Amino acid sequence: MRDALLLAVAAWLIAGCSITTREPADDTSAALDDFTSVKIALGAEEIVFRWKTDRCEDVDIPDVMARAVRRRGEIVLFSGTAPRNYYSYGPDFDRLKRSCAPALISPDEWTADSFRNHWWITSVYSDDGDTIHALVHNEYHDPVAANCKPADTSSRNRCWYNAIIYAVSHDGGRSFDAPPPPDHLVAAPPQKWDPTAGHQGRGRPSTAPPIHGYLEPSNIIRGPDGAFYSAFFAAVQLGTEARGGTCLMRASDVSVPSSWRLWDGQGFNIVASNPYVSPEAPPCAFLSPEALGGLRGSLTYNTYLRRYMLVGISEVRPAGGTRVCGIFYSLSQDLITWSTRQLMKPGPLPWCPGRYRQRADWFPSIIDHEDTSVTFENAGQTPHLYFTRWNAELFDRDLLRIPLKIRKSR
Repeated sequence: MRDALLLAVAAWLIAGCSITTREPADDTSAALDDFTSVKIALGAEEIVFRWKTDRCEDVDIPDVMARAVRRRGEIVLFSGTAPRNYYSYGPDFDRLKRSCAPALISPDEWTADSFRNHWWITSVYSDDGDTIHALVHNEYHDPVAANCKPADTSSRNRCWYNAIIYAVSHDGGRSFDAPPPPDHLVAAPPQKWDPTAGHQGRGRPSTAPPIHGYLEPSNIIRGPDGAFYSAFFAAVQLGTEARGGTCLMRASDVSVPSSWRLWDGQGFNIVASNPYVSPEAPPCAFLSPEALGGLRGSLTYNTYLRRYMLVGISEVRPAGGTRVCGIFYSLSQDLITWSTRQLMKPGPLPWCPGRYRQRADWFPSIIDHEDTSVTFENAGQTPHLYFTRWNAELFDRDLLRIPLKIRKSR
């Protein structure tokens, strides 16, 4: 997701039935949820993973949003990268160490229709800490087409086709396996890969087509209706153009990849079928596009605010005001309608470095160390913000966290 190619596409990426909400039914409790503003105070930065001293190899970097699992007296923290997806573990969040045994190795196949390309573990869910279900970000970089980068399947190849697949661990996250194709596929983009489809982003001519697909799924959270939910980013190809936004999907059974359904604007009615074996499905409907602006990455339920919270990187450009970049958040009562994103932590992004010395603070996620759920679905008034800090060198990236204090007022 992840080096020079991400810089090239990140700027434009940024720019069936109802959901039962968790809101209380009685008027007295509901009144406690009324607030007009939220303030978030940031504590001191803490280093969780230092690349210079903790890495297993040079390409072992925190390259996704951090996800945590509570298991038999230990914490397992996923924050690795393709092709080997290393993880950290320890008795608590303050004593984590890196395991250099890969949790999931990318198959790196050269065909788009296999959806067995470069894999990033991006979402996890578990009821017991032993069996862990994962949504995996699958990147295909066309190594065959002449207008791409022949023989190169890495992210240096601008031809990028993305899907979401499923993998599972039965040993507490030490190792994951994916079902054989096509049974591992969760959500594929509507169209087949087409290396001749137009130009790259915002009208700039290029030999590479626009990035296309479903990518970067958020946390998996369980709703009060018993179903599972995850938000993700969709880059939908329309002729020679592309547009992006935040989408939502729901599953009745997190262990069955085919059970996921995408929101179509009215309900969860879209089966994200494999375009290579079934007729093309319609694209997912974007959630509150003006308010979110493509915000995605971390999805939790905040028990203090009694709202769902979505956290990601973004920028705002107020009319006549100063451009602001950093980590933003948005709130929702029903997962469908979202508030206008608000700044949580200012900081650099690759396309707007400003006055900062580092190149970027990105891949944010919310983890509340006190949450009792196995995969930290919920957060309260004092969670932690985890994020990756990209330093001066390409691979020099550290995982940091900041304690937060959330206050609401009327």
